[in-house]
Amino acid sequence: MLALMIDVIVAGLLVRFVPAGVKRLALSLAGGWLAAIAGSMLTGLAFGWMPLDILSSLTTGLLVHPLVIVGLVWLIGKFGARGKRPTEST
Repeated sequence: MLALMIDVIVAGLLVRFVPAGVKRLALSLAGGWLAAIAGSMLTGLAFGWMPLDILSSLTTGLLVHPLVIVGLVWLIGKFGARGKRPTEST
């Protein structure tokens, strides 16, 4: 749950501050890996896991979290920017 909260925060920041394109996609993947590492480390430290258990949870996180962030960036970019379109003034 902690890593998912980190995913949402990273996706929101990427949509807000990075223009759409390849750069946003690359940063989404890097942000997903960062969120996976942070989530695994914080959860492992909170529950007193051994380093091997932390690495075990990290392997799954490194595959899942980049995809989650890319999906969230796409959703926020597509549906969150609807009300922000400039209007024409005549």
